[in-house]
Amino acid sequence: MRRAQQGFTLIEIVIAFTILSLTTVLVVNLVTQSSVRADRVDTHFAAMDTLETAVAVLRGELAQRQLKDNYSAEQPDGYRWAAQILEHVNPAASDKRQYLNLYRVRFEVFDDNDHPTLELVTIVADR
Repeated sequence: MRRAQQGFTLIEIVIAFTILSLTTVLVVNLVTQSSVRADRVDTHFAAMDTLETAVAVLRGELAQRQLKDNYSAEQPDGYRWAAQILEHVNPAASDKRQYLNLYRVRFEVFDDNDHPTLELVTIVADR
């Protein structure tokens, strides 16, 4: 007659610890990747805010007819932006008076280490 088993065998314990270890490693990896991605998203949002500021400043300058080839500014959060007017775009070549002047502009956003973060080439109106 066989006695009832009281506990786990060594192989069962090793298998349980292996499963627990693999699960722990996967969870830690997932949390680490999530925090890295969250930091990237925060960085991208800060750069986008800087880009929006740059577009607004340039539109204000163009509306006041203060036309320069290059514009730049430093933001309080450490980002720096630069804008360069590439060309004046004439939408319709005619003798009529134009009510809207269009400019093709390159915007660049740099982080606090002067690495380029964003670049946008777009058309901006002066009004």
